[in-house]
Amino acid sequence: MHPQDLGDTTVYAFDNLSQFDNLIHFVSTRQGGISDGNFSSLNIGFHVGDNNFRVLQNRRILADALGTDLLKYTFANQCHSANVAIVNDTGRGKGSLEKDTSLANTDGMVTNVKNICLGVQVADCVPILLYDPKQQVIASLHAGWKGTLRKIVPEAIAKMVQHYDCRAENIFAGLGPSNGPCCYEVGEDVFREAKTALGSVKEIVKPVANSGKYIFDQWEANIRQLKDAGVKEKHIELAGICSQCEHETFFSSRANQGITGRFMGGIMLKKLRH
Repeated sequence: MHPQDLGDTTVYAFDNLSQFDNLIHFVSTRQGGISDGNFSSLNIGFHVGDNNFRVLQNRRILADALGTDLLKYTFANQCHSANVAIVNDTGRGKGSLEKDTSLANTDGMVTNVKNICLGVQVADCVPILLYDPKQQVIASLHAGWKGTLRKIVPEAIAKMVQHYDCRAENIFAGLGPSNGPCCYEVGEDVFREAKTALGSVKEIVKPVANSGKYIFDQWEANIRQLKDAGVKEKHIELAGICSQCEHETFFSSRANQGITGRFMGGIMLKKLRH
């Protein structure tokens, strides 16, 4: 993953997805917006307590910096589920200008329609972008520990296969900045749920000595699910950036005690000019 300077705004891009010239994709940072305090400065989340006007302006700043139209961005009203929606022309722009029109009860989106940017909002959860260059299908996923254990990754790949005739071995995946195995402590409840959901939690959940806590490696959990679903290891790129450690660059709920903004991952098929 590498940074891209867009004037006052910086975004990050995956190396593996950057090879495709008919694709726009990015992971935003928290620099370049107009929000302040814990939301400083490029907060794109309407749902976190920031001023709505500032959030809308931040979204416009980001879209303009990328040379895209905010009205082509689609957002889900994320609820830590494994629900994945198929987005068509009628879904273009849902949730872009206000929270209320976001896709309800949804944490993942899949489309093969050009000029729809599928946006996922995060602040420690894993933003996952998927692309099948053979069938021209994209997906964006919000995978926190709940979505991970509810298996949003295999659900999304199943939708890509069933609805668009994708083959898992053709899919490329990027896992963006998120709470890493250096920092992501969870309790006994998550440990028990992980054992039930995943069976083997080896190298995914590890006890923290003398604390009653565990480290949950959500990176490894999602990579394992991608590979189990048939995605080739060489097609998977992990940013390897911990949002809690790098909270000055990326919003982190843990680092800011739950009061903070959201950065986003976005992916869009674009129409090429010939």
